[in-house]
Amino acid sequence: MRFDRLIASLGLALCLGAVAGSAVAAKLQGDPAKAAPIVDEKCAGCHGPDGNSPAPNFPSLAGQNANYLLKEMQAYKSQRRSNDMMTPPLEGLTDQDLANIALFFAKQKPTPGTVGNPDLLKLGAKLYLQGNPASGVPACDICHGGDGHGRSYFPRVAAQGVDYSIDQFNQYAHDVRKSGKKIMRSVAKRLTEAEVKAIAEYMASLAP
Repeated sequence: MRFDRLIASLGLALCLGAVAGSAVAAKLQGDPAKAAPIVDEKCAGCHGPDGNSPAPNFPSLAGQNANYLLKEMQAYKSQRRSNDMMTPPLEGLTDQDLANIALFFAKQKPTPGTVGNPDLLKLGAKLYLQGNPASGVPACDICHGGDGHGRSYFPRVAAQGVDYSIDQFNQYAHDVRKSGKKIMRSVAKRLTEAEVKAIAEYMASLAP
């Protein structure tokens, strides 16, 4: 087997293993209504009152998978995931508060994303659905689904802001974002700048 094919196979195996490891996720228990005042006070300014962010560099959380949201908020609170704007608002919130917030955003309706460069969609679709075996990049849909809606601990990427997605790829590539699946750091390091932009545009184009 050629080396590049071997690398691609290893990447695929890692991703499939991650999928299997997250297949059984406990259903969150909580009350989204109790999160509403917390969202208004701590979240709405950046992520929008309904989770549809008004700014392209802040992620939209509407319709996001609740288990993923809870895991990431816990990572911010414990500073395993670093962001000066995220950690302070979570201080003082209980695990139940975080579960309520996750459920609140998960039940909101996401709005369509904004494509900035339609010319990149063809390449983005190819990378997202087929990967790039030559550089050992597995297809994104293995973990995030062909529709981009993710599953369990894998985030919904459909209709996500292009600027935010590019920033997260760069954080993974430069080991700034160390929480989450190791496969993402491996993938991000193998993508070119042009490929990152193309994937981000394609994810933004996916129906919410």
